[in-house]
Amino acid sequence: MATRKSSLTLALNLAVLAAFAWAVQHYWGWGRLLAPWGALPAATLALATAGLLASYGVRALRIYLAERDIPRGRLGACLRLILLNNALNLLLPARSGEASFPILMSRWFGIDAARATGTLIWLRLLDLHVLATVGAACAAAGWLGSSQPLSRLAWVAAGAAAIAPPLLFVLREPLRARLAGHGGRLATLAARVLGGLPLRPAGLALDLSLSWLSWGIKLTALGWVLARLADIPQSLGTLGAIGGDLSTVLPIHAPGGFGTYEAGALALLAPGAAPSGALLVAVVNLHLLVLTTALLAGAGAWLAGAVRKPADAKIAGYSSRNPPT
Repeated sequence: MATRKSSLTLALNLAVLAAFAWAVQHYWGWGRLLAPWGALPAATLALATAGLLASYGVRALRIYLAERDIPRGRLGACLRLILLNNALNLLLPARSGEASFPILMSRWFGIDAARATGTLIWLRLLDLHVLATVGAACAAAGWLGSSQPLSRLAWVAAGAAAIAPPLLFVLREPLRARLAGHGGRLATLAARVLGGLPLRPAGLALDLSLSWLSWGIKLTALGWVLARLADIPQSLGTLGAIGGDLSTVLPIHAPGGFGTYEAGALALLAPGAAPSGALLVAVVNLHLLVLTTALLAGAGAWLAGAVRKPADAKIAGYSSRNPPT
């Protein structure tokens, strides 16, 4: 049954990829679509790619420091986990790739899957906090238009996003106490999920700082590239990057994010940049940059694990044949 489900998922991903490739060729042609990269300096592309990879490194550090039971010295394994989880989220529909996070946390570090799920929920809330706060603050500042109702709504959304992680941190212990009083399997599971949150204010501050640093690097890099591909201001380029990434944080994106990434980016760009074929081409190219970088990094992480396993087995075999004296 599991094999059949995996086969169907793979078939769906390949079908979506084939449909996307056909649509690009039919409406633009791949040569025309990729032409803007020829006008972009190689150094710009290299710096943007380096920014994406650096943001993954900060995310790995965030997990390494946020999860107390990860053995010290395993930062590299945390980076591999991030890269694999990121690639699977892009390949699988409706955030189903997130299941890899608790599975790998349990398999590699021996951490309870329910608690690892709590850590994942907490980290995703921090991601949403950053994206929503930046996006809403930009709207409130007038970068998405001068509509006063939109501005007021944006400030409310920015405030709600800003206080969500600290509020959950404050309410964690009362929630755990209430759940403990109820008993039952579901309450016990929920209490273990809440165990993934930081224990002290210093942990909360560190998680927030690393989240803002990671997203700051990524959004600056992507906004910079989009601004140059579409010939728009840096502020609008950053908004487009936020819109695309919001579509991947929320459980609504298609396999690979094809279509939904572009829709999210254009939705935030629409009030400040007139829709056009050139703008859509720029957004699609930005998506291809994100996708290619993530998938190549994920493939590298998988290959690194495949190479390491035989080496570890060889070392273990040598140690068993030559016990310490």
